[in-house]
Parts: sequence; C-alpha cells; structure tokens
Amino acid sequence: MNRKQTYYFIFLLILSATTTLSQTVNVRIFSKKDIKSIVVTTYEGEYDVIADTTVIHFDINDIIQVTSELDKISIRSLDGYHGIFNKIKLVAKNDKSTFKIKPAEPDLKARIYDDDLMITLRDKHLLIVNEVELESYIAGVVESEAGYKAHPEFYKTQSLICRTWALHNFDKHLAEGFQLCDDVHCQVYFNKCLKEHTIINATKFTEGLVIVDTTMALITATFHSNCGGQTANSEDVWGRPRSYLQSVSDTFCRNEKNSFWEKRIPVATFQSYLQENGIVLSNTDIPNDTPLFPQAYRKAFFNINGPGIPLKKIRADLKLRSTFFSVQKDNNDFVLKGRGFGHGVGLCQEGAMKMAKMGFSYEDIVKHYYKNTIIISMRALNFFTAPITSMPVPKDSLNVTPSEKPGE
Repeated sequence: MNRKQTYYFIFLLILSATTTLSQTVNVRIFSKKDIKSIVVTTYEGEYDVIADTTVIHFDINDIIQVTSELDKISIRSLDGYHGIFNKIKLVAKNDKSTFKIKPAEPDLKARIYDDDLMITLRDKHLLIVNEVELESYIAGVVESEAGYKAHPEFYKTQSLICRTWALHNFDKHLAEGFQLCDDVHCQVYFNKCLKEHTIINATKFTEGLVIVDTTMALITATFHSNCGGQTANSEDVWGRPRSYLQSVSDTFCRNEKNSFWEKRIPVATFQSYLQENGIVLSNTDIPNDTPLFPQAYRKAFFNINGPGIPLKKIRADLKLRSTFFSVQKDNNDFVLKGRGFGHGVGLCQEGAMKMAKMGFSYEDIVKHYYKNTIIISMRALNFFTAPITSMPVPKDSLNVTPSEKPGE
C-alpha cells in the first residue's frame, strides 16, 4: 500500500467512526389487517395528539379510541368525543416516549412502539404508520426476526443486515404514503425491542454501519433460517447473479433445529405432478431404495434424463421447506428428504448463531456469507458516493420477488 492509499484508508476509518446522521423511517404497522378501530395509550413519556389543526395533550395512562367513520376519523377519550378529522398524529414530546396500540375492530393483540404515530384513512380503513428513529426500528426488527437469547455477535450481525436491507429498500412503499411495512414483504416489525437488551446494545454498537459491494452499492442483504450446509446462488432463486450472493459451504448449521426435514408424497400424486410439468416417469424408472433424484450439493433444476423443473417452482407448488432435497421411492410413497429451511440465499441464521457461539466476530460472519463485501458507515458511504441528502444511498438492481423476502 503506497502513502496515498494509506492516507485514504486512515481517512475512511476516521470518517466511518464519526457519529452517524439521525434518520427516521415511516413503517406501516398492522399492514396485513383491515382495521376500523384502535385504542392507543401512552406507555412512557408524553404525547400531543394533533388532529388536523386541533391539539389534544396526551398524558401517561391516557386513552384514546380512533375509529373510521365513513370518510373521516373520529377520536374519543376519557374526556369524551373530540370530533371527526382527516388525519391524526401522535407526536412524542421527548426522546423516551412510547405508545401502546391495540386494534379493537378486529380484536388483535396489543403492540408497543417508540416515537410517533400517524393515522389516515384508506378505503374506509385506518392506515397506521409508525414514524420511528431508524435505530429503534432496527432493534425491533432484530427482535422480531431473530428472537431471544442469542449471542451478542449474532445480534450485531443481524442488526447490520436489517439496517442494510432497510436502507436498500427505503422507498419500497413510497407511492402508498409510507416507506416500509411491518410484515415479511419487508421486514417483520411486530413491536419495539422489549425483552432483549442485548439487541439494543448490539444495534448501538453497529449504529450507522451497512454492507456494500465492491462498487460501493448497498447489497441485497437476504437471510434465511437454515441453508442445510450450503447456501444457494441468487441466480438460482431470483434469476440475477450477485458476486456477494454466491453459494458457500456452511458446516456451522448442519446439526441445528432446522437442518433436516422429510415429506412423503403418494407415488401417483408425485408422478402426476411431474407429468404436468413435462417429466414422464414410468414405474420401471423408480425402484425402491435407489435415489430418483440425489442432491448432495445444491442444484437449480429437478432433472431426470432431460429438461428439468426449477426447484424453486417445486418448493412453491408443494410447499416445501427448501429446494435442497433428494427424492427416493419407498413402497407406495416418494420420500423427499430435505435439508435447511428457507430460500437459502445469503446469511444462514442458524449457522451465524453457531459461528457467534464459537467465537467468530460479526465481521467474520458477514464475510463468510457475503463474499467480496465491505462494512462501512453511512456517513462514509454518503461522502464517497453522493452529496448528503435525506437518504442518498446507492443500491443494486436485484429484484426480489414478493414470495421470497429476506427472511424467508
């Protein structure tokens, strides 16, 4: 490394270590439900309720009910009926404010979120959006996606991945009036981080850090539960190759909860399915105890002496846990013996958890699953790619289909 390169590298490190820019994200919550009425209470701190131009102070333990009434939104509180409005916003009066929200129609489980809440009307149902600081959102996503009692290095890894994915897809729902949703279409976000303080610490430790490829573009940070011992190529699942989403051997997940699965299908049913998809299989072709379709290493197609069926299609059609399976006849059934759970592209969560327990750092884990990538702060990335604006981040053009989101 020459002197100029050394100075550049030192400058990059210093810039990466500086405080990151604060960022807010608008996340639609209860996005899969048609909600007519909700009850909201303060959980911590204080709020002002801004209903169009009317301001209602909202103290700790105060309760309001917000209901869709024809083409307007009504508000009721313990003080009585406040009227009907077009838009309602709960605005936090300090940094520690959180609210509890419970749908009343339909009756759903309550959730707790940080920061602000925006409520408008769409198709006579409430459109409910949490306006939340990005790092609080990331902590909530990590707890929703990764669960409890994992190693801190795994939580650092997951927070880095969730942040990268969120910023890469920041305008996913912009035309609908918000940026991200709370379900698997984006990232699961069913509460603020409530139970696992280790996640909050891990998110703070990686605050502002993202993963980029060698062109300084944010990667598509996909992940799944268990790869079965080998991750999949992105082109085999979504049709587009990415240098950082290529198959890697993974010895870390091979004896975990979701390492293996099995499904039995009647011979006639499986033969009929194959025939519908262009593969004619006679009874003489399928002796017992001989693999009809072995898959010691990941393949893209189910081939038997000719053109095959994409394994991703078989997985979707037959509702299988993964595409990583072999097929063998057992008397009147075909037995599909499978490995892993999920699409198999990118980071394997159970493998990453095992790596963390074995002493690998979050940087090691990222490098193992995402080849040819760099961990960098958003401030440094903004400096080297574009003038700083509200969200000036480059991203690659990998189109992930709705059926295969990052955590599936």
